[in-house]
Amino acid sequence: MKVTASNRQSSRFTVARNTLASAVLLATASQAFADVGNPRVNQVGYLPNGEKVATYVSDSTVGKAWRLYQNGSLVAEGTTVPVGQDPASGDHVHHLGFSDVTVEGDGYVLMIDGDESYPFSISADNFTGPLYDSLKYFYHNRSGIEIETQYTGGGNTSYAADARWSRPAGHLNQGVNQGDYDVPCWEGTCNYSLDVTKGWYDAGDHGKYVVNGGISAWKLLNMYERAQHLGGNLDRFADGTMNIPESGNGIPDLLDEVRWQMEFLLSMQVPQGEAKAGMAHHKMHDVGWTGLPLAPHEDSSARALVPPSVTATLNLAATAAQCARIWADIDSEFSDRCLTAAERAWDAAEANPGDVYTSGYDNGGGAYGDDEPADEFYWAAAELYITTGDSRYLPTLQNYELERIDWGWPDTELPGVMSLATVPSEHTASLRSDARQYIQSVADTHLITIANTGYRVPNTDEEYYWGSNNVIANKLFLLGLAYDFTGDDQYAHGVGSGIDYLFGRNTLSFSFVSGHGEDALTEPHHRFWAGALDGSYPWLPPGALAGGPNYGLEDDVSRNALSGCESAPATCYLDDIEAWSTNEITINWNSALAWVLAFHDDYAEGGNSSSSSSSSSSSSSSSSSSSSESSSSSSSSSSSSSSSSSSEPAGQQCNWYGTLYPLCEQTQSGWGWEDNQSCIAPSTCESQPDPYGIVGDDSSSSSSSSSQSSQSSSESESSESSSSSSSSDNGGLAECEYQISNEWSTGYTAAILISNTGAQAINGWSVNWEYSDGSSVTNSWNAQVSGSNPYTATDLGWNGTLQPGQSVEFGFQVSKGGSGSAQVPEVNGSVCD
Repeated sequence: MKVTASNRQSSRFTVARNTLASAVLLATASQAFADVGNPRVNQVGYLPNGEKVATYVSDSTVGKAWRLYQNGSLVAEGTTVPVGQDPASGDHVHHLGFSDVTVEGDGYVLMIDGDESYPFSISADNFTGPLYDSLKYFYHNRSGIEIETQYTGGGNTSYAADARWSRPAGHLNQGVNQGDYDVPCWEGTCNYSLDVTKGWYDAGDHGKYVVNGGISAWKLLNMYERAQHLGGNLDRFADGTMNIPESGNGIPDLLDEVRWQMEFLLSMQVPQGEAKAGMAHHKMHDVGWTGLPLAPHEDSSARALVPPSVTATLNLAATAAQCARIWADIDSEFSDRCLTAAERAWDAAEANPGDVYTSGYDNGGGAYGDDEPADEFYWAAAELYITTGDSRYLPTLQNYELERIDWGWPDTELPGVMSLATVPSEHTASLRSDARQYIQSVADTHLITIANTGYRVPNTDEEYYWGSNNVIANKLFLLGLAYDFTGDDQYAHGVGSGIDYLFGRNTLSFSFVSGHGEDALTEPHHRFWAGALDGSYPWLPPGALAGGPNYGLEDDVSRNALSGCESAPATCYLDDIEAWSTNEITINWNSALAWVLAFHDDYAEGGNSSSSSSSSSSSSSSSSSSSSESSSSSSSSSSSSSSSSSSEPAGQQCNWYGTLYPLCEQTQSGWGWEDNQSCIAPSTCESQPDPYGIVGDDSSSSSSSSSQSSQSSSESESSESSSSSSSSDNGGLAECEYQISNEWSTGYTAAILISNTGAQAINGWSVNWEYSDGSSVTNSWNAQVSGSNPYTATDLGWNGTLQPGQSVEFGFQVSKGGSGSAQVPEVNGSVCD
């Protein structure tokens, strides 16, 4: 009997699994109601040089003992760190880490009491197969070409070919098809027709959309340009790597695949001599909705071109300009064709800026409406300026105010920023520097969100709307690029954390990527991969990414099955072919998945192994080795399996780039999860460049930072801190300084630095500030912030004592009250001078 989505959900955590040696099974047989899939893990696995973090769901307010086995043998053990309730899921969660375990192999399982994770592996190659599978998605969804059995297998033999996935060419005016050779305009809109046979089917339907198709092509081409210019492995996209009909033509397979889509985008441009020549038709699809199941060659519906829009036109301008520079040395004729189309599109968009898409053409296809084209103008100007150096595009770039920290097909300013930051050219040097700084500031914001969510994702609980998995993947782009620009492992670990979520470390303990994970996507909303409805149609191949949790519940199946999930939006998901608002798949989402997996694969190959050891503090400090095989990789762990805290000498602190923090007793991801990241692991602290590091007892340090005032902490001051803080009074005086760090158009991050300039210790502090322009604090860290303008911040206990000469800093994010520069208010408080 087939396990349906509904009964799989209810039985997922009650099925017994035979993954450990018999002795272990006997030891746990008495544990009733064992929870399989809890702890939640990345069901594919982890990189040897990456962070390895699991999430355990438990109402316990104290840590729980965990054990890591490989094929029945105990490898490491420790104690979980309670985090509390995760608002997005409603779960009460604990974190546990085992980054010290680096021995490659399969058969790893985490156990807590009688609860058991799904099995996973540790390998540098874990995500190579998923990468090629995610790329193969595009060939399978090509329009206008027969999908041949020999090409149905994954790239680099990631999965085998299967005749079930083959099919005749779709929409070629053959059989019942009315086809895409000669598609007319929607009735009453124009008098010509276009040949738009190529391209990728957008999603579960057979429509082809310029706005979503453009951003999808851009993501794959940006992945290629990142490998070209930022040190990625360009060979992974080489000719012959993707098993497509063009393999063997001497051109990188990735570019051959994207060209199939680019040919479609170019064909959607209004011809010369027609009204609004140079504009791009917004989309084309059936004139009425078709049902499921339905293979493309079985579609008998009429198809039509929807009128042009300025946003579609600028999508064409941006991607065609990107195409022109990439193909310049590969196929100059095609490059010239792309550049001509891009420049024509730009001119047409400037002449018709008010032609936004309006409804009326949505029977048979999605709308993809967008009534604000300013961001598309910025994106297109960036791509055209990079490619041509023509100064006519500069005013658009110089006059646009960046404000987004996320992006998608309707919000495209960040793709422009990412291209400026990635592609080197002499005429964009200053823009490139600014773009990189902006991306790093946005990435910092996402790291803060990851650190403050129970499942360590860059989405807040308000961001589980349609395509929430794509929202996560798009943010991982920015973290990956920040790593490329800085070499700072925290950004690469942020990417890994998001990938963990997509592959199973989530509230559902479910892999949203088909074919990868013990419990993975099987029933996406798709007309051809419809085996769930009809056995004569195939089930989907590996590598497709589901849209994911969506509290909107726009379809009846999701609404009926998940009613009430809105209070825990990360649970609003159903793996059912009819649940199109939570379980559709699309080229946009899969292109994002491919990008982040390519980055992750690069990091596995070239990530700094020494940074991995410093990040091993993501492992609970009680982690210990009981296997000689892994003892070398876990040497920094406590030798006592029952220990749940580090043995660092009392009184030591970490001078973290100029701010003093206590050393953690229990750690995850290099930071303690007690008191909202209020402490730092010793190994993380020691990974900083001199003169930063652990201070106290016989240590000393001094520091300065471009974003902070100079601070110092001498040996005697640090030693005195541990011995006299309890008897100190608040007689000290301090300088209280409000500092702006990263700023964008609608907000910024800031910090308040409190430096004890007096002769006595400060024991406990409180400061106040107020904005006069309507600005507001949206979140904070390393202090208890209360009030609503004026604001009050008080210490968290561990950072309340400042010896003379010592400093402490807390940070917060601010939403601007106006469009001007960030306001710097006066800071007041009893400790302030």
